[in-house]
Amino acid sequence: MAEIKSALELALEKAERLGRATEQEIQEAKDRDWGRHLAADFLREKVELEEELQKVPASSQALVVANIKEVLLRNIILPRQGGPDPTFQRVRSGLLKVAQNKKAMQRLLSEVEQLLKNFEQVRQKNYEQLKASFAAGLDNIQRAMSAQMHMKVKINVEHSPQFQEEWNKFESNLVSQFEPRLDHYKAQMLAL
Repeated sequence: MAEIKSALELALEKAERLGRATEQEIQEAKDRDWGRHLAADFLREKVELEEELQKVPASSQALVVANIKEVLLRNIILPRQGGPDPTFQRVRSGLLKVAQNKKAMQRLLSEVEQLLKNFEQVRQKNYEQLKASFAAGLDNIQRAMSAQMHMKVKINVEHSPQFQEEWNKFESNLVSQFEPRLDHYKAQMLAL
């Protein structure tokens, strides 16, 4: 007759099996870490990827490269403070070095760069429009305060809580429009 094991016995057996990682699982964990560290060091300009990848055994290459790509792709973000991200060119260089299909990677990186530029242009244009709109509304308040205080009063529109609230809403909406497109490009680049 078959022995019926309790849930506790089954859980203990599973925990025991999980506690013993195979050599392959240990090597894969090391390869993932190696790829992540190489990418981070590359971004800090401490290493050159071509040289370091030559040191990676053929059996580990695919996993190391996949993790390098993941780290590099995480560093492609929508600009928040105006202007392009200074790390983008370094990320671009790294992705081109590890891509199997360099032409396709180059094309996708150009599309991503254009997407980031479009995002920044739309962001900046709308920021200026919102600022002008709020400034027009604050003109009357500034004049009234200047007359009341008998001195010129200047109110900075950008520090207005209402302006900040409206801008945060707009920027959040803008990010939700561009982020999925960026994520789509990243998924494609990961496969190259």
